[in-house]
Amino acid sequence: MINPAKRLQNIDEYVFSKLGKEIKSVEKRTHRKVLNFGQGHPDIPPSPRAMKMLQTFIAERDAHMYPGYSAIPVLSDALQSWYKKRFNVSITSGELLPLLGAKDGIAHLPLALFNKGDEVLIPNPGYPPYKEPLLLVGAKPVLYDLLEKDDFKLSLSAIEKKLTKQTKAIWINFPSNPTGQIITLIELKKLVAFAKKKNLIILYDNAYSELTFDGYIAPSILEIKGAKDIAIEFNSFSKAFSFAGFRMGWVVGNKELIAMLAKVKTQMDSGLAIPLQKLGAYVLTDVDHTWKKHMIDTYSNRRDSIAKHLTKLDMTFSLPKGSIYIWAKIPATEENAEAFCGKLLREKQIVFTPGTAFGSNGDRYVRISIGLNIDKINDYF
Repeated sequence: MINPAKRLQNIDEYVFSKLGKEIKSVEKRTHRKVLNFGQGHPDIPPSPRAMKMLQTFIAERDAHMYPGYSAIPVLSDALQSWYKKRFNVSITSGELLPLLGAKDGIAHLPLALFNKGDEVLIPNPGYPPYKEPLLLVGAKPVLYDLLEKDDFKLSLSAIEKKLTKQTKAIWINFPSNPTGQIITLIELKKLVAFAKKKNLIILYDNAYSELTFDGYIAPSILEIKGAKDIAIEFNSFSKAFSFAGFRMGWVVGNKELIAMLAKVKTQMDSGLAIPLQKLGAYVLTDVDHTWKKHMIDTYSNRRDSIAKHLTKLDMTFSLPKGSIYIWAKIPATEENAEAFCGKLLREKQIVFTPGTAFGSNGDRYVRISIGLNIDKINDYF
């Protein structure tokens, strides 16, 4: 008999793995394709210009070589230039690291930073991979609340009550997955001052910085003076450039923290492929503005269209100014989010992600992705 490692007892199957099995079962029973608003797939095809360049990069003589563990010069230069132009932030080559998608860095970071018993603050509701990797190394996730009464924004006074001598870091994510809530530079300034006072590391997930609507422009935490002393920021090509399947991301910020994560990753992978690093450098440097406008306009129009259909289900919500998700409250007559989602799947072949997948504060909410084609939406609602 083969027994799993004891550490696996601490983690659950990833929510979208479970949902995938349920969807297949329903489609087999009903002979009807499910309209899946669950997983956050950026379904809009990448820029044709970018895809043409990728073909060129793959055909180059060095494409098959090991890439090494740091950024190749062209990507390093592109990231530094992009941060300067986009955020007016100066970073050095030692303050950045390419990742196999942002989730790669998020999952491996606990191996670099946390010991058994260390406490890390994570948002409730929040992105599930903040929590499970902590459990694998014996660290303790401590939930802090993002509540409707606070418009799903940070409450530093409430967070302060969660602090102990073991608290080492805090995860922050805006524009937020799952709530779509945003943050301002003024709020970030208060956060950095709070973290410095409390000796906290800030782990800032900015993966949706380039997916914003209604005139909102997402900031970088590194825009705040002194943030590099305590913070690192994760970002990704997945959402901004529709490269989700290519697994391309990066982390920037405090060079000591970057070096710690880089050391772990030398044991976990062999770096981001050279053609993909060149592709990343290309799209950061030579932005296809026509394609980008089409992408943002498409998501914005979908957001508005889906919102109109949600009112037919007596759901309440605010239109998000960032991310590709609507965070909606279920009707008061429904038992809870999981029961509501199960009924929709069985009766209408519609999939929403129950808010409990992101924490206990999601019990009355669902996350609805706008990252899917909705041409046939009228057939389901």
